[in-house]
Amino acid sequence: MSTDGHTVVDTDIHIWEPMEDLVRYFDDPWKTRLERGWEDFARRAFFPKSTGDRFVGGRLDRNVAGMDSSYPGEMRPEEIPEAMDYLGVDKCLVLSHLILAAAPALGGDDTRMTTFASGATDYLLDQVVDPNEGIYTAIPIPLDDPDDAVDLIDRVGDEEGIAGVYMITGGAEPPLGNRQYEPVYQAASEKDLTVCYHTSGAGIDNYHTKGYEKLIETHTLGFVENNFAQAVSVLVQGIPEKFPELDFVFLEAGIFYVSLLMSRLDCEYLKRPSEAPLLEQRPSDYIKESFYFGTQPLETEVDPQYLESVIDMIGGAGRLMYASDYPHWDFDRPTRITDQSFLSDSEKRKILGENAEAVFGI
Repeated sequence: MSTDGHTVVDTDIHIWEPMEDLVRYFDDPWKTRLERGWEDFARRAFFPKSTGDRFVGGRLDRNVAGMDSSYPGEMRPEEIPEAMDYLGVDKCLVLSHLILAAAPALGGDDTRMTTFASGATDYLLDQVVDPNEGIYTAIPIPLDDPDDAVDLIDRVGDEEGIAGVYMITGGAEPPLGNRQYEPVYQAASEKDLTVCYHTSGAGIDNYHTKGYEKLIETHTLGFVENNFAQAVSVLVQGIPEKFPELDFVFLEAGIFYVSLLMSRLDCEYLKRPSEAPLLEQRPSDYIKESFYFGTQPLETEVDPQYLESVIDMIGGAGRLMYASDYPHWDFDRPTRITDQSFLSDSEKRKILGENAEAVFGI
């Protein structure tokens, strides 16, 4: 019990994996190419950069878990338990940091996503995951090749430390309700794995509207827009009806957008139900039944009564899961939840850990 007697499960903690360690788990030709000159080539050619100046001219410098390494910086596997102690969490879902940069920019027949997804999963299982210590991960899905994604799920989906699969919502084309992804949903359902959608908004100008220059612009818009857009596709195309055993978790866009998603999509559905023929109830009802939302970044800067109203509108504390997004610059501690006086102790327990334990089976 880490926080005020509550079990805390962090559903979105990232490892900033060192490329020189990760490439050992890649297949050729990328393994040979990157090992030959990983420090320069990998960062220039394998992953794109985000919009603007992420670290505000050096003014943003956050110590990582109270250790000597400072943010931004790579993390070693042993730093995950240290980060858990620093945050005060009992269990966590560790997701790749590097894939957040890669996924929105790599598409078409580019094999880098498949290479990275497979290698990163093997690296995490070998070096980081330890269910005995409460450390789990999820399988990153290479959206450009659903067949490869299914093969990856089949290969590692039964591993003890695998708690789900996750798709990056930024730049996903076609959107994630499209039938080309149905084999992925089917494979996840057969393995009883929760489906996570993790946003990525740093490069919104690359795949939505060109011309943004500052991170404050893309960080405001991209994270919310990406999750919003993919949730619309998943709902309208009837994924919850096609795969009723699946649970869906949306990460890293806060929660205020969910109330707008529910109200706007319900309004459209009631006017044009023939365009969503698989749905047997309002879209908002599916959200209240099988959708969950990571809290980070929780919008605590607003009047608490607005936050309370939004939580009530989207289905209450049972729809929320604590997420830190550590070690990113805007991560949330569990106190973001425990400090909310309008939440009962039972509601705090649900958000901090009980919901995640039930949904991920950890």
